[in-house]
Amino acid sequence: MVVKEYFIACEVWFPERKAELRRISLALRREGILTMEDLCARQRASPEQMTKIRDIGEKSAQLIAALCKQYEDNEF
Repeated sequence: MVVKEYFIACEVWFPERKAELRRISLALRREGILTMEDLCARQRASPEQMTKIRDIGEKSAQLIAALCKQYEDNEF
């Protein structure tokens, strides 16, 4: 699944973080991370590397981890 589409779908579960989700999605796309499978694989392999991506801080990295867990648990 495409990162942008999944993050837009997640706005239903996290409406108060809509702007943050869109900002993170853009940052990931700029980094070349286009699919949830790629994002989850990178996050699993090296969670601390997420904060090395431009515009991704600790809070954003925690949100990414939560979204990856949700994605993998639900197996979209």
